[in-house]
Amino acid sequence: MIRLHAFIMKPLSLLAAASLCLTLTSCASSKHGFDRLTATAPKEEAFRAELKKELSTINVGIEMTAAELADAMNRVLPKELYKSAPSSGGPATVVTKNGPVAVSIADNYLYLTVPVAVSMSYGMFETPPLTTKLKFKVSANVTPDWRIDAQVYYTGLTDNLAQEVKIGPLSVKPRATVESMTAPLQRTLSALVAKKLNEKVPLQAQVAKAWSEAQKPIRLDKSYDAWLVVTPREVLLYPLAARDNRVKVAVGLTSFADLVIGPEPAARSALPLPRLKLATGTDRRFRVAVNTDVFYKDLLKIATPLLLNKELGQDGRSVILKDLDIYGSGDHLLVKVETAGSVEGIFYLTCRPLFNPQTNVVSVQDLDFDMESRSLLLNSADWFLHDTFRSKIQEKLNLDLTQRLREAGELAGKSLARAKLADNVFLSGSVQELRLNDLVVRRDRISLGVYLEGETGIVFH
Repeated sequence: MIRLHAFIMKPLSLLAAASLCLTLTSCASSKHGFDRLTATAPKEEAFRAELKKELSTINVGIEMTAAELADAMNRVLPKELYKSAPSSGGPATVVTKNGPVAVSIADNYLYLTVPVAVSMSYGMFETPPLTTKLKFKVSANVTPDWRIDAQVYYTGLTDNLAQEVKIGPLSVKPRATVESMTAPLQRTLSALVAKKLNEKVPLQAQVAKAWSEAQKPIRLDKSYDAWLVVTPREVLLYPLAARDNRVKVAVGLTSFADLVIGPEPAARSALPLPRLKLATGTDRRFRVAVNTDVFYKDLLKIATPLLLNKELGQDGRSVILKDLDIYGSGDHLLVKVETAGSVEGIFYLTCRPLFNPQTNVVSVQDLDFDMESRSLLLNSADWFLHDTFRSKIQEKLNLDLTQRLREAGELAGKSLARAKLADNVFLSGSVQELRLNDLVVRRDRISLGVYLEGETGIVFH
């Protein structure tokens, strides 16, 4: 009987022990399950495809000085400017150039002073040459077919002629005679001035050359392997300016411009020169896009040594951050954290990326738990929702781009000072400021569209 009891009791003891073990295990699992909270990852949102682009204007300035125009006029202006036969009892008149033509340029006009000698004859009688200077004002404009057109207007004499002179039996008024012949002289001068301006300012040929060369990748710096890639869009004509003894024609090539580091960009099919378009107050700034990527792995490389395995908390309760990850979703970032300590689990926070062009720092703003993580913590550890944990993470997720952008600015500024496009054609300009144009969130990075702004133009030598 004793043996039977012992035999029965042994299995019962084993059963009790097993039951106790299961109970303890169950309690431990229950406790572990209570403390460990796992939020579901938020649904990822679609990303914007690309950064916004802004047009730049490369100015093609072509100019001519008053001295150059005067030299050209003196070489082609004929000695005899006007000649008329006697008619209706009036004298024959001959007007000849009597010295070099003077040219000045101001207030959007060209001013011509032509010294002349006026001779009048009637039969066997002839007056001695009467000298004076004829004054003309010239306005010029560019026509849609790329030509410079000039209109010459007579404005008077610099010296008074005699009111009346005798030619044999005739009595004539020299001033009235001279002024009567200014209309045909105006036509002659208009044609000559337009001809010389178009020869000295070959607008279409120069712009076509600049348009063609600007479409090729321009090597700015060999050591950095830096290239300027210009994609021209249209040609704008600014009003012709005539001042300070210079005639200037400014043409703008509107384009997209990018600074690219690396191998030479692939050549593209050349676009034909478009029709000339009149400019009306268009922005003439030049912008070079220096698009740069900030990878989340670089942010984590800086932040994780400062945050992982560090105790964060308040009021006697704390957590230890065991893991940290960042990825993009839509237009915001998701921060995944794994914690141990008073709260154990996996949670998600959202934030907005921000770039400050004054400090050149990429940071995150408005870091907060997503809705599901917040709901889990409200029921079990609402103290964890307070600012301490979030502010510690937010302040460490910064990346200073100063060095990267300074190098890009120095490279662009130095290179754009004089970049050769072709023989006797140069891109010349300066970079004056840095401006953020756009920010796009991607799955593994933030893409920044940063513009270096200044003024630049194409010059011919």
